[in-house]
Amino acid sequence: MAAIDTPQVAPLLGSVQSLAPVIAAERQRLDAERELSPWLIDALVEASLFRLWTPRELGGFELDPISGLRVIAALSELDGSVGWNVMISSAYSFFAGRLPAPVAKDIYGDRRAAVAGQLQPGGKAEMIAGGYRASGRWSFGSGSKQATWFLGQCIVQENGTPRPGAAGFPEMRLVFVPADRCRIHDTWYVSGLRGTGSHDYSIEGVDVSAEYCFDLLADRPTRAERLYAFPVVPMLFAAVASVPVGIARAALKAFKGIAKTKKSYPSTQTLSEHPIIQAEFARAEISARSAETLLFHAVEDMWKIVQAGTRPTLEQRAAVRLGCINAGMNAAQAVDIVYNLGGSDSIFEKHPLERCFRDVHAATQHAAVSPKGLEVVGRAFLGMEPKAII
Repeated sequence: MAAIDTPQVAPLLGSVQSLAPVIAAERQRLDAERELSPWLIDALVEASLFRLWTPRELGGFELDPISGLRVIAALSELDGSVGWNVMISSAYSFFAGRLPAPVAKDIYGDRRAAVAGQLQPGGKAEMIAGGYRASGRWSFGSGSKQATWFLGQCIVQENGTPRPGAAGFPEMRLVFVPADRCRIHDTWYVSGLRGTGSHDYSIEGVDVSAEYCFDLLADRPTRAERLYAFPVVPMLFAAVASVPVGIARAALKAFKGIAKTKKSYPSTQTLSEHPIIQAEFARAEISARSAETLLFHAVEDMWKIVQAGTRPTLEQRAAVRLGCINAGMNAAQAVDIVYNLGGSDSIFEKHPLERCFRDVHAATQHAAVSPKGLEVVGRAFLGMEPKAII
């Protein structure tokens, strides 16, 4: 689908490209340090790239969903870890539209605001007067080292017993806690997306006012702007899916760079001159373009529905989830094709194809893009109630 630049997104994409030399210079350090460097964080803050979906009233861009996905994909094309960190902070800035206005200002009002955390239940929130006493430990706290706040999904307990919620789920609250009340555990030793700083984190007996929590499953907007009427789970899943889309772009670009000069012994032709290579590269293009187009098309369709003041149907939500899964599957396939076409060059750590291979397969382990979600999507398309949130 043809992308149309909004007045906001064109300068942002320009800012992304201006960061390319900075990110390239930091690439090896990202792997070694397993987190973004202070000066790279400063550059991202200066460009306000952690605030793509923060309300304009709080100094954010309040981008439409597609424009935000395009910026994340562009950053992920430069580096998967950088794109992932920006994706997490920006996706969680969308929660400003689910919190009371004074609380949203407290959390997101600072221009260096960055929220990290995990949406899978990993804690408990015991009911107390005016709120909850939260404890727990969560994995995958991406962006933990630059975070100013952490969030954590907790099962609500009353007198030590979980409270039942809607649709057979226990009642839960997503709690927000200042970073200085959280402990980061040094656990991020992984193959791909090494620079994301996705360490475990924990809180112990932290009292959280009820205003600093909300029910993610209830999905009730607290702001009038149409952006925040967009369903929260499809928004978050689509943000995740935009990262492998960008990584696939980077892999195809890297292969094109070597195909014009690399020769495979004993042939005297360059890779780009081989008919088999040409056909395989075209197959990689099919996968990469499918990954992007289906995702963006489904999100754009839902955005039109939301703008019209209509609540998306279950099947429309399923279409976005299908786009997310397709993005993960086809982005990984595109990277795998060109990784194999690159031959021995692809295995060296300094080669961009090696990094793309590691990063895309790390990104596609996320539930948002996992093929395991196809059952949920299939049930929805068949007119049956899904067994999980979509």
